[in-house]
Amino acid sequence: MRLFLAADIFPPQSGGPATYVVTLANELTKQGVDVRIVSLNPQSDKAAVSCIMYHVSWSNKLLRYLEYFWLLFREAKNVDVVYAMGPVNAGLPALIAARLRGKKFVVKVVGDYAWEQYCQKIENRKWKIEYCLIDEFQKLKVRGKVGWLKMIESFVVKHADRVITPCEYLKRLVVGWGAKEENVSVIYNAVFLPSVTPKAKPAGEQWVVSVGRDVPWKGMQTLRDIAQNFPPNVKLKTITNASRPEALSYLAAADVFVLNSGYEGLSHVLLEAIGLRIPVLASDVGGNPEIVPREQLFPYNDRATIQEKILATLSHFQVKPQLGEKFQLASMIGKTKILLESVCAHS
Repeated sequence: MRLFLAADIFPPQSGGPATYVVTLANELTKQGVDVRIVSLNPQSDKAAVSCIMYHVSWSNKLLRYLEYFWLLFREAKNVDVVYAMGPVNAGLPALIAARLRGKKFVVKVVGDYAWEQYCQKIENRKWKIEYCLIDEFQKLKVRGKVGWLKMIESFVVKHADRVITPCEYLKRLVVGWGAKEENVSVIYNAVFLPSVTPKAKPAGEQWVVSVGRDVPWKGMQTLRDIAQNFPPNVKLKTITNASRPEALSYLAAADVFVLNSGYEGLSHVLLEAIGLRIPVLASDVGGNPEIVPREQLFPYNDRATIQEKILATLSHFQVKPQLGEKFQLASMIGKTKILLESVCAHS
């Protein structure tokens, strides 16, 4: 199988999609798959992968996208399937390139980019409207750039040969965009954890750690408000702007990890916390219930319940969690390879 990965973000950029494309490329290369990558990041670290890789060179946005499409079109000639890491920035140009070359096209959807842009406009106060959660957004009729983004997402998933999502929640979302249910496959993400040295903390302190972007739906401010009621030895650490090694060092030192998010597809940091055997608490939204037992879930932004669960977790011995088989690296790589091979077989 000759596989072509279209990436919109790539290391040294951080985030789950950047980690995923590197892991997938390296693991499939080990198994003899001919993998090539084209990245939209001009500063892409080619040393991160052991396969052939190209990236754009222009910093100008328009020229960068034109170069990206040219690279996609050029390299799609010699592959069996094009796999895009998202339906918009990577997905639309990759779909067009694949169809012009007569190649199969697969896209991964890990969230709703249109909704994130909608929230960003509200946060920047460009729109005088109220913030809404992702499920409410699906019912909205919006115009302008966000309206176009919604149409692009729908167009790409409808015309893909197969869509991959990392959880059942996102599968339902994508089917709502118009994708055929039988064309959408759930393959849970896995995490690869390097050796981690826990952050040093004073004797007797207990740390409540949360990691994520400091955007409204991540609920960081709610945690900061709750922390004012913590006992003196309990400290909240909200890690919002750190490298992955730095974030992992805080995670490894945590007595409990809390994810108070109004939206999650399949949270990479939640999997990392469980992989580090840290007790976790999470909001009962998105894909979180597919990872976390019900008794460790709470309603998003419910201050009283969150505080109660945090203090109870810190006060009682907790069985350290373990990742299930479906979140193991071998499972993710194996299922992805089988799916891509099946797409190629139907050429």
